[in-house]
Amino acid sequence: MLGGLLYPLRLPERALDALGRLVQDLAGLRQELASGLGTLEQTTASVAADLGLVRTDLAVVRESTSRLPEGIAKLEREVTGLTAKLEQVDNEVGVLHADMTELCAHVQGLNRQLDVMQQAVNSMHGTVDGVAQDLPGASGTGAIARVREAVGRKEG
Repeated sequence: MLGGLLYPLRLPERALDALGRLVQDLAGLRQELASGLGTLEQTTASVAADLGLVRTDLAVVRESTSRLPEGIAKLEREVTGLTAKLEQVDNEVGVLHADMTELCAHVQGLNRQLDVMQQAVNSMHGTVDGVAQDLPGASGTGAIARVREAVGRKEG
């Protein structure tokens, strides 16, 4: 029963204990916030330094990209010029191909003519050999003269 009577007195004691724990928790939170603020300041300084580098890089990129339209226009002109040259070369290759085809046909015709000439020369060699045999030899009389003599002896 005494415990029941003292219970209302214990309530402020528990509230004081809870307040003490709350103060301790708040003190811990304050320390965490203070260290977090220090870290935040360091992070902010680091970000600011990095931001300076990013600004420099951005300026370089901006300067480089400002010349891109001019460069693209120049490349387009070059592509147009190269396309025209390529078409011209393609036309010339077509002409050369046609000329080459015609030249090959002429060469084949010349080969046929050379074959005919070779046959004629071979035939002439046979004729020349026959004529050479009919020419007077070391005895002074040729084959035709010997035939005449032989024919003349038989007639006479």
